[in-house]
Amino acid sequence: MQFCFYPRHEFACPQVGHCPHLGGAALGTLVLAASENHDYLTMLHAQLDAERQRNSALVEENDSLTRQIAQLKLELKVERQSKFADASRKEPSSPPPSNGDDAASQAQAKKRGAPVGHPGWFRPTPTRFDKLVELAVPATCPFCHAQVTQYPSWEPDDHLQEDIVDGTLQVVLYRHPQARCGGCRRWVKQPGEGEILGSRIGPQLRAWAVFLRNEIGISYRKVPHALEELLGVRFTPAALIGFEKLLAANAQPLADDIAKKIGSSDGAVHADETYWRLNGGTAYFWVHGTENYIHFQCDTSRSGQVSRDVLGPHFDGVLVTDCYAGYEAHPAKAKQKCLAHLARTARDWQKVVPADSQSFAFFEAVKTWVTRCCRLHRDGTHLSADESAQEQGWIRAELERLVTCALDHDKAVTLQQRMVKHHDEWLVFLDNPAVPPTNNLAERALRPLVILRKITFGHRSASGAQRMARIMTVQETAKRHGRRPSTIFYKLYTRPPTEVLRYLYAGR
Repeated sequence: MQFCFYPRHEFACPQVGHCPHLGGAALGTLVLAASENHDYLTMLHAQLDAERQRNSALVEENDSLTRQIAQLKLELKVERQSKFADASRKEPSSPPPSNGDDAASQAQAKKRGAPVGHPGWFRPTPTRFDKLVELAVPATCPFCHAQVTQYPSWEPDDHLQEDIVDGTLQVVLYRHPQARCGGCRRWVKQPGEGEILGSRIGPQLRAWAVFLRNEIGISYRKVPHALEELLGVRFTPAALIGFEKLLAANAQPLADDIAKKIGSSDGAVHADETYWRLNGGTAYFWVHGTENYIHFQCDTSRSGQVSRDVLGPHFDGVLVTDCYAGYEAHPAKAKQKCLAHLARTARDWQKVVPADSQSFAFFEAVKTWVTRCCRLHRDGTHLSADESAQEQGWIRAELERLVTCALDHDKAVTLQQRMVKHHDEWLVFLDNPAVPPTNNLAERALRPLVILRKITFGHRSASGAQRMARIMTVQETAKRHGRRPSTIFYKLYTRPPTEVLRYLYAGR
């Protein structure tokens, strides 16, 4: 408090200026000292109040940061437990060398492969043969279709080829008479049954080697070891790459025709993508498919333009995908978003919210809603018309409730906004029973690629990835038409692509 001093009031003391009780000090000096002490105490109290407020704010901030750290740790744990890694992360590329160091850096770059002077390996030439096949001269030149002249007095051209014949490894001698085209002046030969001109390895062995590589997922180095142990035939991993090159070139017309059939479909077309390692960088494998056809495409871009190029500009089917934004520009008749992705996201994010919160109940409701949607599509034919209509009414009403309910967590709000964004693309399967509510077909088609990526760590060149895309397109489509992939590979080595295409589609 402030002390007031009025020395000249009606009860004025004559000793006010020199009080004997204060040791001769003036009373005004005492009052002034008391007032100054009060101001100092007030200042100290104000500082204490300010420090208390600051400490309270720091405690609240510390509690908030502690909750955020716990939340992030939980989300990181859930993310690490997921099946697939985040493909959107880009690896930082190393800066290019300066102009003055270009020559030095190129000179110091180590070339892949064996060092200079490494001795090569050559397959031993068979000294005997198990079967002799005498061949005739072709009627016309396979290049210019001109007349062919035979030279019977000349020694015939013998071609030894190792292959699986009647279930055993045999050496077949194909004997070609000498003949020359009168038009283009080329020496011509007529390939025999099961013969690949100029090749020491037959088509059946090639087909099995490519099958082990692309279907079973064995690496390039282990496929020759496996066939050598089982069949006793030897070849190098580089030879296996040569097998794939020839097969992929012959399979190109089949892959193009399969892509056209998928793009011209007016039913449900599934699409998905997964990341792929390409020479240490990131690329993407795209898959588009129906119940009868599967097409693979490898590209370094994840833009939706890759998918639109595969389906074509006049695609008029129903596109079944996840919620990736790259599919939004597709000119489809309708789009069905995958409900399994929605339920999976709700399941993962439910682990990071309190069990007694509104968001936890929201995630549980989303999972229940997806389960009933899938059950209706799977078992809807066993329900009566009234039961089916009642279930569809509940599904539509529950969707409206889910997109409008109040939530108390950012993760739940994010999922709700996703549901609002694609509001008209969740229940297309109710209006079109031929459309499934999930994208399971595309995900199952990508599964062999994911396993192969974990085993082989991708490709070193784009040409290798494109070869595998063509081979897997033919391979997966053959299985959906009841054909054995190794049989299709064998025919691609020995028959024209148009004939193989007719054989493939006839299996359906």
